[in-house]
Amino acid sequence: ARDIIAGKIQDSLKLKTKNFSFPGSGVMFHDYILSLIIKNSSQKPKLVILNLDDPEELNTKASRLMFRYDLIYPQVKYAQALDKLIADGQKNEWLARLFVAHQMSMSNLDFSSHKPKPINVVEADGSMPIDYADPAFDGSTVNDQGVYDVRQETKEGVESFMDIVNTCRAHHIQLLMVLPPNYYQRTIGFIDRFRTLTDNKVDFFIHDAEKYPFSKEKKYYFDDVHLQRSGAILFTDELISYLKTSNLLR
Repeated sequence: ARDIIAGKIQDSLKLKTKNFSFPGSGVMFHDYILSLIIKNSSQKPKLVILNLDDPEELNTKASRLMFRYDLIYPQVKYAQALDKLIADGQKNEWLARLFVAHQMSMSNLDFSSHKPKPINVVEADGSMPIDYADPAFDGSTVNDQGVYDVRQETKEGVESFMDIVNTCRAHHIQLLMVLPPNYYQRTIGFIDRFRTLTDNKVDFFIHDAEKYPFSKEKKYYFDDVHLQRSGAILFTDELISYLKTSNLLR
């Protein structure tokens, strides 16, 4: 949502591009969103870009990578959304189908107007770049480099990830795993784990901090895991350069 600006990709490659990311969402939610796109789009995408969160991508219990049920509740009038809420135990099946009022969460009952905070403004292409820095981000560097711990993965996280991989394969969609810059040392073994899961049959685009050293500068970050717009523009340009020289869109 923050680090990749879809409109820049569209303008450069002349291909319709949409950002379907949502802040605070994890791999289970991404799997769900992809299933909706596949089921409801008249034309399947040529390429799906999956942003990997180092090191918590496959940990569905991570507090900042949740399944965004709050985004599904307002869609309960649609069968697919209601079915998902029922399947996950968020709604009672019989009550939900019998009583319209039960289909609504408390957020649906708040009729006051809400102006989105600057950090949550969604642009026309679906991207949500940030134009300022988190006051709590002091830019202190952490030199310690963690080692990836497979024990932190959850069964649901791995299954959702593999479902994304297999869905793209089944529909002949190119899948690109992207590792954006963070303001800390990359976790040792993180990418290796994903190469193993995908049998080295999926493409990876990993930010090159030596070739594009902007990622070492505090001024381009909102916090240690999100770029500001200025940084997102530079990273998106780096991604565009890769897409132009790869065979993914040919």
